[in-house]
Amino acid sequence: MPSDSSPNASPQIPFQFGDFQKNDLASFLPGENQELLKLINLITTKEAAHRLYLWGETGNGKTHLLQAACKQAADNDLHVAYIPLKELTELSAEMLHDLGELDLVCVDDLDCVAGHIEWQQGLTWLYNELRDNNHSMIMSGNKSATTIEVDIEDLKSRLAWDQVNQIKSPDDELKKEILRQKANARSFELSDEVIEYLLRRVDRNLGSLITILDKIDHASLVEKRKITIPFVKELIN
Repeated sequence: MPSDSSPNASPQIPFQFGDFQKNDLASFLPGENQELLKLINLITTKEAAHRLYLWGETGNGKTHLLQAACKQAADNDLHVAYIPLKELTELSAEMLHDLGELDLVCVDDLDCVAGHIEWQQGLTWLYNELRDNNHSMIMSGNKSATTIEVDIEDLKSRLAWDQVNQIKSPDDELKKEILRQKANARSFELSDEVIEYLLRRVDRNLGSLITILDKIDHASLVEKRKITIPFVKELIN
């Protein structure tokens, strides 16, 4: 993004990855994660500056929260960046050098830096600079701060320096609500019977359920079929 060269210009967001405009905090169904949501609201309104490490199993909403945090912070005229480390091979760690002046940097899928020393060094440096500037950073991973596989101990130790929050897995009732919400976002409806069938027959991990939901959406459009239990059963088998 080109920057304004005038001396009084506000700093520009150096880059934005992903279409995080679709995810917002209002659409995140928190369940037992109410306190986490309050903390993120404090960060995105700049009522407090924190370095937050958010961890939990795949599919529990970490990406949603990080993208929603970026969206809300940007809506509040803060300068933000969202870095999806799943795309690490397409990116350069040098880009981290320009982010220390931002209000909020969100780094998703930290597990992906395993074995990438340059990225780990860059993230450690960025953490230090954001902390020194009293700015915020949110990182996410699938494993805890003590068990995540990173080679640089300084980076691992920093994950636990400020705020660490394990995102709580949703119970079955919340999973049903999430599935309905995501189906509605894709412009189709799931009956209660189909949702109950999915919970009985598919891995109850929310990430697996959402993957099946994407397959149902695609297959129903291609085959122009109503989403029924027999149709879903064929798809799963």
